[in-house]
Amino acid sequence: MLIIPGRIPVAIHPFFWVLAAFIGWLYGQSILGMLIWIGIIFVSVLFHEYGHALTAVAFKQKARIQLVALGGLTSYDGGPPLKFWQQFLIVFNGPLFGFILCLLATLALQFQLPPLMYGIFKATQVANFFWSVVNLFPVIPLDGGQLLRIVLEGFFGVKGFKASLITGAILSGTIACAAFVVGYFIAGAFFFLFAFQSFDAWRKCRHAIGQDRDEYIKNLMLRAESALQSGQHDEARLLFEEIRAKGSGGMLAFAAAQYLAFLDMKDGKKEEAYQLLLPIKDQLAEESICLLHQLASEHANDSVVTELSARCYQFAPSQEVALRNARSFARMKMAKPAGGWLQTAWQHGPFNIEKVISESSFTEVKNDPTFQEFIQPFKD
Repeated sequence: MLIIPGRIPVAIHPFFWVLAAFIGWLYGQSILGMLIWIGIIFVSVLFHEYGHALTAVAFKQKARIQLVALGGLTSYDGGPPLKFWQQFLIVFNGPLFGFILCLLATLALQFQLPPLMYGIFKATQVANFFWSVVNLFPVIPLDGGQLLRIVLEGFFGVKGFKASLITGAILSGTIACAAFVVGYFIAGAFFFLFAFQSFDAWRKCRHAIGQDRDEYIKNLMLRAESALQSGQHDEARLLFEEIRAKGSGGMLAFAAAQYLAFLDMKDGKKEEAYQLLLPIKDQLAEESICLLHQLASEHANDSVVTELSARCYQFAPSQEVALRNARSFARMKMAKPAGGWLQTAWQHGPFNIEKVISESSFTEVKNDPTFQEFIQPFKD
């Protein structure tokens, strides 16, 4: 990765050059044409990102630019909290710089130029106009989607944030379908990806509340995760507990509870971990689902084990999980799923089936004909 130092450092990932070369070859159809297009893409993307970065610096932020496979990314932090209008300007000035570059190329075309230079400026003009217009579509992660998010969130809070995601998902899906119909398959694929990302983000944040967008709480989470990664578990625990207290049942509070549960498990406090996870079982991440699945089994909470059975096995398929599921379904007198999970457990490797079904967990179902149909092949 190439790093260009400075007040606004620029990091250029190798795949930026790869994708630029691919696009350059499609449009240039020669080595020289490809190299010219790589230069146009590099200058255009960097100019666009400087629009974001210079505006962020004007608002006393520390800005960084990354050129990645799918374009550019400007990040900023370290300054005073930004108002919504400042966030809006930072985002808007990216496309604005693109239009400015298009205008400069248009002015250059008014002069008598050699054919090669005319072609370069013409391509720069068209590329920046087209991309700046497309980039203003109200679709996340495009700048237009970010502008829509800022406006809606500014007026309606977290509900506006969710609305921007679902709006972007619907619009992206519509554009993707239209692009596929007319044969623009690459554009269709990109907008289909945008639609999926927006819908997935909406799905994950549908339980979000206003506190989840609070900068103070978000910074607490960043500090807590950093402390956890550096092994400072006591400091991390204090920060996660503060997030739980101030998060008021939002997504960050749920995430903090899950981190605390894993810290409790590390310290051998299984009961505390169980009590943290049980009330929020519908908001758990995959790893936390499996931890609660294990703890619920140890607490003989069969209704929770069976409820989480498929999701836990999907994330962590193992014989242990399948046997755990089989025992809980059997204790709930559900012969068919109990036998099915024993069959699934067998697929991970043979075990003493007679010993397992002799356990008290299987007393109510072991003579059930449906259950016997599942386990008979393993007994023969």
